[in-house]
Amino acid sequence: MLQLADLFLKDDPSRPVQSCLSRLCLENVNAALSAVRALPRDPSTTTWVEVESVVQPAAESTIQYLKNAEELMDWIYPCSRPLSFAEAFRKARELSEFGADANQVEVTFSGLQKRPVGRPHQRQSFIRAFEFQLQSKRNTQGQATRKFCLCGKTQHDARCEQNLKAGMRSLKKVLRRYAPELVTRYEALHPDRAKKVNG
Repeated sequence: MLQLADLFLKDDPSRPVQSCLSRLCLENVNAALSAVRALPRDPSTTTWVEVESVVQPAAESTIQYLKNAEELMDWIYPCSRPLSFAEAFRKARELSEFGADANQVEVTFSGLQKRPVGRPHQRQSFIRAFEFQLQSKRNTQGQATRKFCLCGKTQHDARCEQNLKAGMRSLKKVLRRYAPELVTRYEALHPDRAKKVNG
């Protein structure tokens, strides 16, 4: 079983969201590895019945665990720069040596040279803003914007606050799937004023 350090992650009590996402990512990676390890070792002794009853469900669950881990990693790790052609080629060749098919290698090679769509480079600021507001009911959205907005301006405007709110909504969507207790804690401290109270 892998540990947090194996994925360059750590459990930091002062970073509850980051730590929670890291632990959940590790759980999904380990679950995928366990599913793979549970597969029959000798293909020559595997019958079609075993393939249908054991191998296919294990493969499906492994894929789901890896998709979960990928979604979480998109939030955990800061967005990296696109790789140069030579770096991307080396990584794609390593993937090929591990047995990946040509289509996977091609998609990976292309993807390593592009920056992801959207604003994944801001995700760490969204996590930090969420954690800041999770500390106290007095830590407002405006304070979070002034503290964590990455626009580079000395004065932040309504657009800055809207961008941070949108990013935190995206984070809450992920947390509702994987760690709903963090969203519940946040909403208890900062109820949504747009929602009607008492119907």
